[in-house]
Amino acid sequence: MIVIPAIDLIDGACVRLSEGKFNTKKKYFDNPLEVAEKWKSQGAEWLHIIDLDGARTGEAKNLKIALGIKEKLDLKIQFGGGMRSEKILEKIMESGIDRAILGTKAIEDFSFLKKSFKSYKNRIILSLDFKKGGQILKEGWQKDTSFNIFNFSKKIKDIGIKEIIITDVSRDGMLKGIDVNFIKQILDKTGLSLIIAGGISTIEDIESLKKLEHRGIKGVVIGKALYEGGINLKKAIKVGENDN
Repeated sequence: MIVIPAIDLIDGACVRLSEGKFNTKKKYFDNPLEVAEKWKSQGAEWLHIIDLDGARTGEAKNLKIALGIKEKLDLKIQFGGGMRSEKILEKIMESGIDRAILGTKAIEDFSFLKKSFKSYKNRIILSLDFKKGGQILKEGWQKDTSFNIFNFSKKIKDIGIKEIIITDVSRDGMLKGIDVNFIKQILDKTGLSLIIAGGISTIEDIESLKKLEHRGIKGVVIGKALYEGGINLKKAIKVGENDN
């Protein structure tokens, strides 16, 4: 089970939000490269970089920062935020980003998702962000959709997608832990492999998810708990790698 540190960007700075609300923005570092260097020194192989400006506006605003980190540190990067056209996605794929995270556009336009998956296969990954009960959100978590995580997951399985990122927005940035029972429901009802984001606050959360690895948990994304000292990344990576 891979452990992936998160770097969220607004105006080029490293920030975190609570429950996806932009008015809760808290800045941690002005230079995201320093953060990436820190996570790499503690064993990270991947970074989860989200362009929050892009998520809100529909245009990738912080791609150069992500590419600069990749070039200087040789880390694998999954990048999301603002990928709402084939042109932008193509630009990101050609830039050298390892994996593009699709959200709003893929939910609004299923043909875009099918075409993107056909073209790029596992170099794209769908992120489904949901609030309590499973209703999917879009546009940087600012708007509701008519889908829930269960009915939309069936649609994506039908086109061959087997792994997604899921974020429980009600828990993201709140440092109050994960809803293990709801995650089990998603695993059981969708049959998808999952990368879990949102609410991971302690090593115990990671240990709980590790126990579900055989049922389809492939990774975890950790944000605020790293920045505020609740989780030691080296220890978290070791838990994820443990075969026992």
